[in-house]
Amino acid sequence: MTRRYLSLISFEEAIDTMKKSAPAPGRAETVLIDRAVGRVLSEPVYARFTVPGTNVASMDGLAVRSAQTRAATDKSPLVLADAARINTGQPLPPSCDAVIMIEDVWEEDGKWLIRKPAAPWQHVRPAGEDIRKGDLILPRRHQVRAIDIGALASYGIAFVSVLSVRVGIISTGSELVPLGIAPAPEQGVESNNFLAEAYLSSMGATCKRYPLVPDDRDRIAGQLLQAVRENDLVLLSAGSSAGTTDYAEEILKSSGRLLFHGVGIKPGKPVMMGLVEKVPVIGMPGYPVAAHTVVREFAARLLEHWGMAPHPAYRVKASLGQTLTSDLGYDEFVPVCTGFVDGKCVAIPLSRGFGVQSALLRSNGYICIPSTDEGFEAKRDVDVTLYGSPLLLENCILTVGSQDIPLDLLADRVADRGISLRCCPSNNLGSMMALRSRVCHAASVHVPVIGGETVPGFFGAQKDFPISRVVLAEQPLGIASRERLGSGDLQKVRILNTRRGTANRVVLDAYLAKRGIPPTAMEGYTEEVKNPDVIAPRIAARIADAGICTRRSAEAAGLAFLPLGTDSYELVMNAGSGEDPRMEELEEEIRSDAYKGRLSAVGGYDTGNTGVTRK
Repeated sequence: MTRRYLSLISFEEAIDTMKKSAPAPGRAETVLIDRAVGRVLSEPVYARFTVPGTNVASMDGLAVRSAQTRAATDKSPLVLADAARINTGQPLPPSCDAVIMIEDVWEEDGKWLIRKPAAPWQHVRPAGEDIRKGDLILPRRHQVRAIDIGALASYGIAFVSVLSVRVGIISTGSELVPLGIAPAPEQGVESNNFLAEAYLSSMGATCKRYPLVPDDRDRIAGQLLQAVRENDLVLLSAGSSAGTTDYAEEILKSSGRLLFHGVGIKPGKPVMMGLVEKVPVIGMPGYPVAAHTVVREFAARLLEHWGMAPHPAYRVKASLGQTLTSDLGYDEFVPVCTGFVDGKCVAIPLSRGFGVQSALLRSNGYICIPSTDEGFEAKRDVDVTLYGSPLLLENCILTVGSQDIPLDLLADRVADRGISLRCCPSNNLGSMMALRSRVCHAASVHVPVIGGETVPGFFGAQKDFPISRVVLAEQPLGIASRERLGSGDLQKVRILNTRRGTANRVVLDAYLAKRGIPPTAMEGYTEEVKNPDVIAPRIAARIADAGICTRRSAEAAGLAFLPLGTDSYELVMNAGSGEDPRMEELEEEIRSDAYKGRLSAVGGYDTGNTGVTRK
């Protein structure tokens, strides 16, 4: 039988249904104050005693009766007959009402002299100045902060009552393996349970991860019933779509009540919610990016509705780096890289593939395209929700283009300088367009070089767009094959090609043109792969006879190599961007011996031109 979503309701309707159907559990627990940071108080907290409990000195000096000091002047110092030495925080003698700082006291022949009178209650902290017994310290629903802990201890509070929510997390899937086990090619490591626990624990929830359950309806149903009886909320990871082994909808219907299945959001459309024994159960897709969206937009919102601490979020306005299209009827959440370029905050969209978890790692925030919009135009101001403080954007350098090992090493190196180097993946054309539009600081590009010269026309006409290029590293490019080929052999074998515009493709085309070999005469020339790194492994696996790749890739696959040119991996910048202090530090690091040493240690990279600037 074909499975379909029960319904596809709007995001707003789904949130409203969730909140109305799942009242707060009203649970509380008592914790020591050293375990209370981040938790939300379920009851107000009152002082157990007065602080300070009596009049105390706020300075080191002499405790005196102020009335007896009125005659003191510079010309006629007064000798104190019955002053008492006192230290900061010590109680004042009952007869005293002021403290004279020790710096304003002179000692002569064992006697204390002063040259100005003391005002009543000067340098004295009166009893109850800080707080009095029974005064409110913190109100109900206050999220306890680190700065609250010292005050709580000072006022005699050892324990506090905090809201308590127990969340059970169940992960399903026969293709999944637990963390710590290397997956086979057709398997994957279960990660959604760790994501959900980390996210919801930071809101004050107590999470329990249950053992991984294979795609077995009865076992999933049994685990769900156990979790429902032990928790206030249950998350069911995977099994919410319409596959032949997706049992979540069926189980929720048979065990309780299904409220909705299918919501107009991307990613996360298959999200569902039901009630089992009055406990809310949220079913989320197995794709990590979609699961993250459901945890953030559904589970976290429900906890906030119950009074738990909201997950930290920071919002800024940013100019969108490129046009985004979206389907009407869907609220779409798009990960972005955000930073300041030429003094303006910009947001560059990242991959929207549901399985591309690395997009979340590269992002530092996200935007939402509402269901009423078909997308956003480039340069439009959008609201970005950041994962960290906006202050971090000041040290963020945005690159668009290829993310390769030399750039990763550079990002690691400049982290010690307080710089966050982020790369937004794109092809060469996309990266250069982003640079021209001034929505990034640099484009990371694989530049084809033959005979020591950049292949003519690779960057196009730059008359109105002056650039500078800094070399990160170089690698030989050539023909890889299982048996060493000569230039006259290319028309006799089946090759594997890369996409137009890549350094590999440009070098191959230039080589063929130089020798008068028409591309149409080469078998496989039109068969393109997206990732050049797969060429050598596929040749080794006899899927093709030859292809162009780096020497490093060919040697790793045990293949012969015929050199044709060079892949120069470079950072391309707008001319004059070196005036940015961050870019100056970046270039300084590229030229450093430490960076070149790290590259050399990796192997396969030529650092002879690393740090060289080209026009």
